[in-house]
Amino acid sequence: MNWNLARGLVYLACLAASGLAMAGLADFDLMTGSFDLRPFNLYALTGTAGGVVSSALASVALWRGWGRK
Repeated sequence: MNWNLARGLVYLACLAASGLAMAGLADFDLMTGSFDLRPFNLYALTGTAGGVVSSALASVALWRGWGRK
């Protein structure tokens, strides 16, 4: 395995964990090194993600000029 890729994936995972902890969606215990993800409503997440992803895709399409003739 490419060690630079592995190291990069670990950095991204730590960045995501830090973001979740700062948002209040997770807890990190420094003494034990445990990361606990708080429960969340999966139905609300998927409903919200659909709107966010579609808006982001529409913004990218507008920015890139997709759909123009």
